[in-house]
Amino acid sequence: MAQHFEKYHGTGNDFILLRGKGERQLWESTLVAQACSRHTGIGADGLMILWDCAGADFQLDYYNADGGLGSLCGNGSRCAVDFAFRHGLFVGTNCQFFASDGLHQAERYSANAITVHFADALPLKAQHQGYYVHTGSPHHVFFVDDVDAVDLSAEGPALRYGAYAAAGGANINWLSPTGPDGMWHIRTYERGVEAETLSCGTGAVAAALALHQCQNLPAPITLAARGGSLRIDFEHGADGYRAIRLTGPAAFIFEGTWPW
Repeated sequence: MAQHFEKYHGTGNDFILLRGKGERQLWESTLVAQACSRHTGIGADGLMILWDCAGADFQLDYYNADGGLGSLCGNGSRCAVDFAFRHGLFVGTNCQFFASDGLHQAERYSANAITVHFADALPLKAQHQGYYVHTGSPHHVFFVDDVDAVDLSAEGPALRYGAYAAAGGANINWLSPTGPDGMWHIRTYERGVEAETLSCGTGAVAAALALHQCQNLPAPITLAARGGSLRIDFEHGADGYRAIRLTGPAAFIFEGTWPW
């Protein structure tokens, strides 16, 4: 049955969005993977379904491009907030939504400035020659001299399916020192996509916390991904990080129908 969808991207991280019909239910992974295929489908890094729910403006289900139900997606959440605003699921600036890790607050100041609030995060743990932290999704962060010199297609799967295989995998991020634009640069290999994405919101948050803990950089921290820049705000205490906020744009690309 044909169903309306909209295509978005958040700093190059692209998604298929649609409204859930009737009572919330999980989708078959093959249906999601077929739609996300860049050769035979719509093409996207992930798919999101917004459901009506009690206690918030909407419930957000996020699926990775491989069809599996995913964890929190930072860039996708910003796109979902813009989609929800355009479809009348909330009015004004503020909204609330449920994601895989619980209730989130968000503010939409404009399509170019959407802020999503994250759950608190523990201090980063040094392991596997880098640092691990869970920011709604599991992330490993490396510091390198030049992110552009990293072979992500080889190094990403080696760690994702190696040291982190028993834990269900992790997203792998690389950070390099400030370039001519004055920002730290980040690249990310995303599980579920099983490739590099142009940007990763939860990865940018993980990287910002790593920059604070390891490089003493204060908030706010702005990072340059290949698809654009993201701003991360946070507060720090003895038990970790709180008041974590990710701010960036959400861009509507096109709309259509697909035979789900």
